[in-house]
Amino acid sequence: MNVLKKTLAGAALAAAAAVSQAAIVNVGGVTWDTAAVDANGFSLDFSGNTASVHQTVNAQGVLSGTGTISGINDNTSFCTGCTLTFSFGGFQLSSGSLPSGNVTGTFSPSYSNGWVNVTVNYANAPSVLWLEMLGHEVDGSSLDGTIVTRNGVVRSMFGGGQLDVVGGLAASYFDTNTMTEGADFTFGTVFTTIVSASNAFGSGTFTSKTRVTEVPEPTSVALFGLGLVGLAAGRRKLAK
Repeated sequence: MNVLKKTLAGAALAAAAAVSQAAIVNVGGVTWDTAAVDANGFSLDFSGNTASVHQTVNAQGVLSGTGTISGINDNTSFCTGCTLTFSFGGFQLSSGSLPSGNVTGTFSPSYSNGWVNVTVNYANAPSVLWLEMLGHEVDGSSLDGTIVTRNGVVRSMFGGGQLDVVGGLAASYFDTNTMTEGADFTFGTVFTTIVSASNAFGSGTFTSKTRVTEVPEPTSVALFGLGLVGLAAGRRKLAK
């Protein structure tokens, strides 16, 4: 009887531990919990917070910049001994305009094309391309912005868009086509330090849904647990 109890307890613990483990993903030292929820109880899956983004737009209307990912799913300890940074560019102004001169109003520039590269940087090893992404266009736009000005001063500026994963170490986890209009990622940025409409600093998020391929699926894990329980039950019958 004691053997049976121990076997059942061990099976339950193994199943529970495996289910929990199935939600944790580690790719190149970058870890996240696909079962995480935020403070309001909403599922996060993959939400990368960017505490620092610097964006510029050149005279040809091409938007580019750099940034650092400071947390994933509200966890700031997601990359022990490494950092996750990104660069972006090639977003071409395709409609609307940036404010110029002493103007008051709301401007809605849209951009096409574009790329984003996410890199994991190690303390004692070469950096690795973690994700390579291209702009995913919806109605001809991969990035839409909003700029509010008053008397030539930019009072607020924000934007967002969609991306498709095309390469990188973590590509297989995010090439899911499950976000807006079949994109792999959505992103958004709010600018808080605005030098001008073409030069600003802010923060934002990258959001996606993860395909977990390197660990057992929860259903398989549950069946494994039931198998152990079944084995224990079989032993009990034999004991009788």
